[in-house]
Amino acid sequence: MSSLLELMNPAQVCQALGITPNGVRRLSREGYLEVKDMVRFKNGDMSLFSIKQVHSLLPVMPRIKQAWETHDKSRFGARRVSKAHVHRHKSYNNQINHKEEFFMATNALAEKTAQLIKACYYLFHLNHYAKAGNQYLYDLKELVLQTFVEQYTSDDLVKVSFIEGDNKVLLCPGCKARAKERGMSYLEYLDAEGACPRCTREYKYYSLYEFIISYDEYRFCFHTPYSTAKKWFKNIGLRPPQTHKPQREGAYTFGRSVYESEAQVVELIEVIEELQNFLANFGVEALIETGIRGFCE
Repeated sequence: MSSLLELMNPAQVCQALGITPNGVRRLSREGYLEVKDMVRFKNGDMSLFSIKQVHSLLPVMPRIKQAWETHDKSRFGARRVSKAHVHRHKSYNNQINHKEEFFMATNALAEKTAQLIKACYYLFHLNHYAKAGNQYLYDLKELVLQTFVEQYTSDDLVKVSFIEGDNKVLLCPGCKARAKERGMSYLEYLDAEGACPRCTREYKYYSLYEFIISYDEYRFCFHTPYSTAKKWFKNIGLRPPQTHKPQREGAYTFGRSVYESEAQVVELIEVIEELQNFLANFGVEALIETGIRGFCE
């Protein structure tokens, strides 16, 4: 097992090689990068890569990127790939302009309010990175939302409401056998027969807390599971009001995966670093390494 001092996380690899997390996954999939170790978080594992191996890729990255483009044109067609490049370039410019305008406008806000709004901007993008398969980032999201609760709910800048979802039901062996005998899926059996007393129920499993941050023209909305955040509110003696939502089966799904143009403008290492800087203002220690690592010779 390599020393952690000799390893880099995905955000550091992206910064070093000038690629996005999709590029890191592609390098790993094609055998250019080998996962040397893992950091285990509550919500997922973060891969670690050898600094020396990353360093060895620097001179060959232009050739690798050219090979990717050739492969994509062969697979999807040159016209389609070229059209996608034009779209991404336009999206990239739009993202750049939006980012510049956003941070220019926040300079006029009071310091504590500006800290919150900027944190929301980066949390918005962290959500997209997490949706793209980087689930360990949800650990950082939880720390940020907990800090919102502890530092901003009393100022009325952060409004939280409770959305009650369905309970999760795990069928007992007997009900599973009966569903199989009838040629029904477990969900179909539950709808038709319901759960028996021996089935396992996880109450409020799909319930959520909804965070609304609204100030002037800024508005952000985030969600976190009831089981994750209930203790935050208990600790400060706050009981968020319930918001009635239309009934839906299973969990509420929010957000999307990060776009390539978005990942180029708001880089993963920037998102992590800025959110950890926000947390540092309130004495919360960094969760993920963001420092620039020197390369091994």
